[in-house]
Amino acid sequence: MKTGLLLGMLVGGSLACLAADLAQPVEPVATWIDPDDPSVAAIRQTGESLIDRVGYMMIYEVERTVADKGLAKAIEVVHLKDLSLPKPQPGQPRVTAIRRTSLHLRNPANHPDSPDRAALSVIDSALRGGNDVPAVLVQKVENPGAPAEWRVYRPITTMPLCVKCHGPVEDLAADVRTQLALKYPNDRATGYTAFQWRGLIRISMTAPEPAVAPPAKQAGPAGGLAPVNQPAKLRP
Repeated sequence: MKTGLLLGMLVGGSLACLAADLAQPVEPVATWIDPDDPSVAAIRQTGESLIDRVGYMMIYEVERTVADKGLAKAIEVVHLKDLSLPKPQPGQPRVTAIRRTSLHLRNPANHPDSPDRAALSVIDSALRGGNDVPAVLVQKVENPGAPAEWRVYRPITTMPLCVKCHGPVEDLAADVRTQLALKYPNDRATGYTAFQWRGLIRISMTAPEPAVAPPAKQAGPAGGLAPVNQPAKLRP
């Protein structure tokens, strides 16, 4: 009886440990890829082109909103949640996400995952070491049972207009401080100066689908020969 009880406890404990192990999330595996590698040219081009478009759009929206409604209202505009992804094009990478992240977050929804943290660390270490900051980073992220995800990162610079909402707290306008306190009570994205590194913008995508060759056409008669399986007609 005691032996059976002990065996049951051991088996039950082993199963519980196994279930706990299976419940642990598996961290994605991130690999750095040389941005100048020709094999990722389409990935890099897609990512950088979209980053350019997103950056221009954000600056335009902020400037227009500040002019029309004031600086505090612009805080509601500077986000990516309503930005639609480009439609997939045949033979081109398929964009799956557009995100921003930082070591000092304003919006908790932009919290970095482990590949993001690795990218942030690359830029942060370069700045702390007085080294050149990479203009672009290309990363391959692999998750079990899922297609490889390709990421293109670019550093975000704090533009002079951005300082009005991201500068030292004591220098922010009263209505801006009020809006930030209401919307982002745990805000850590202040204290920046103009042209200081603030974070990263990231484009995620999957690689282009391999091109499917069109079915081969059956050759017709040529050079006086009869088609296959058709008897030749003899002249009288």
